[in-house]
Amino acid sequence: MSADSKRIGLLTVGILISGLFVALGNWQLGRANQKSATLEQFNSRAQSPAMDLAKFNVTDIASVVGRSAFTKGGYRASTTVLLDNQSLGGRIGYLVYTAYRIAKTDLHILVNRGWVAALPDPRRLPELGPEPIGSKVSGRLSDPPSEGIRLRGTEIAEPMSDGVWRVQRIDFPALQTLFDVEIIGTTLLLDNAMPNGFVRNWTAPGTDQARHLAYAFQWFALALAVFVISVGLFVRSKRSTRT
Repeated sequence: MSADSKRIGLLTVGILISGLFVALGNWQLGRANQKSATLEQFNSRAQSPAMDLAKFNVTDIASVVGRSAFTKGGYRASTTVLLDNQSLGGRIGYLVYTAYRIAKTDLHILVNRGWVAALPDPRRLPELGPEPIGSKVSGRLSDPPSEGIRLRGTEIAEPMSDGVWRVQRIDFPALQTLFDVEIIGTTLLLDNAMPNGFVRNWTAPGTDQARHLAYAFQWFALALAVFVISVGLFVRSKRSTRT
């Protein structure tokens, strides 16, 4: 292979890598735009009247995420899941979800009861108290935290004790199978005034768009650096060959 071919090959590789970094930056920009739209939608729906989940068509659930909601019914025993790797104030812990029966229907909603700190030994269960009891609940409808790339095995629920499982993401179909109940595809952020909760420092979904913008800037900076270095090496190599 000639020197010119090697130079052109290295330049081509550099340009391709730069293009990949630009694509990743654009993907992060797209994620930031999605988060911004989600936040705007979530905040705008907060102005709507609270809705009774027992009277709502669950097939339209995506259109009401962000609204206040309430229902009567009861928590279902032995249906608590701990969503792992959730931070608060620099500490790692869990979000605690328990299935709640909607009125006299067969439908259930996962109630996000709040955050608890994880113990130093991850095999040990944090103090959750007795099974929750409540004839009614109220809060805001919200999608669970996004989990990014869905790796194989993240839908598996790890048993922690009788009726309590640890999960890496909220997988509604998997939890339906685990609990043998029908669960609608959103969650309820439990109001601070309601009992049976833990630390409830709720933040609206989509507030982390700045993180995606920072990632996009990093990818674009890397793309520019690789492109400049590749072109610089190509020009220097060509000049040295002439001399």
